[in-house]
Amino acid sequence: MDSEDKRILSLLQTEFPVVARPFDALAARHGRGPCRGRKRLGTEPAALVARVRHLAETGFIRRIGPVFDSRRLGYTSTLAAARVPAERLAEVAERVSRLPGVTHNYERRGDYNLWFTLTARSEKEIARTLDALGEETGIVFHSLPALAVYKIRAVFGADEATSGGPPRKESSPAELDDKQKQLVRALQDGVAIEAEPFVSVAERVGRPVEEVLAQIRAWMEGGVIRRFGAVLAHRRVGYRANGMAVFRLPADRVDEAGRMLAKRPEITHCYCRPPLSDFPYTLYAMIHGQSEEAVRALADRLAQEISSADYALLFSTTEFKKSPMRYFEPEDRP
Repeated sequence: MDSEDKRILSLLQTEFPVVARPFDALAARHGRGPCRGRKRLGTEPAALVARVRHLAETGFIRRIGPVFDSRRLGYTSTLAAARVPAERLAEVAERVSRLPGVTHNYERRGDYNLWFTLTARSEKEIARTLDALGEETGIVFHSLPALAVYKIRAVFGADEATSGGPPRKESSPAELDDKQKQLVRALQDGVAIEAEPFVSVAERVGRPVEEVLAQIRAWMEGGVIRRFGAVLAHRRVGYRANGMAVFRLPADRVDEAGRMLAKRPEITHCYCRPPLSDFPYTLYAMIHGQSEEAVRALADRLAQEISSADYALLFSTTEFKKSPMRYFEPEDRP
């Protein structure tokens, strides 16, 4: 991956235009003419498509598409944690990964060694799912839902400006009709890397392209879609270490500390979660870096900045599952 690839990946994460011919727009916006502070791609649209397709085929790009806000679609989610005997970890993780509502499933170093996200239509459904898993495996699964969200922005790249972003705005679920749900299903796996990627989406839902584009833009404006762009394989682009830093803080200091951590570009996710009796941490931050040493050094500095003497850093060691959530599937009922 050369410097031009890095520039392209940086831009695609946050500047993918929701227009009929997005690569034409990108090439024109960042082409060889005056760019007024923007980085130039210096390539023609067809060459840009070919280069982006190559980045996807070689594993740098997982997909290009929307990152939906689950709550705005009427879903709820949680982070689940469990202590699993080492000799059973692969077996239990495989069972967890089979659940359609599990999008991320990792082994992390620590007493709590299995961590996964679970999304469902209600908190009751989440509780039922975890109870059933517990009965089947004999493992206790703890639900740690987000009590406050300070940052969700998994953006990676050399361009520091792409790593920030506004805090998430909480709002009530959007009311979607059947056509809109159909469009969500058509978009959730991403769009094709081609000159007119929204044409096939429009054909799948039987609607004009401009209508599809207008709906996507409206969802972005209303927060149903947090961003539309490339989702990268962070290890492939150089972020080989990621650690979940957890901090123990008094309740009246968590919000201030969370807002401080959210400003750091190395942090992609930051939440307040409930403590467990044997895991008393309430502030969670995902830190990405090029090495474990770099992540540890940053976690140490952050702990000092927010005055948290009691904290832990859980590195992910095995990725059992990482996939986009599939919404409004036939078996998915409220």
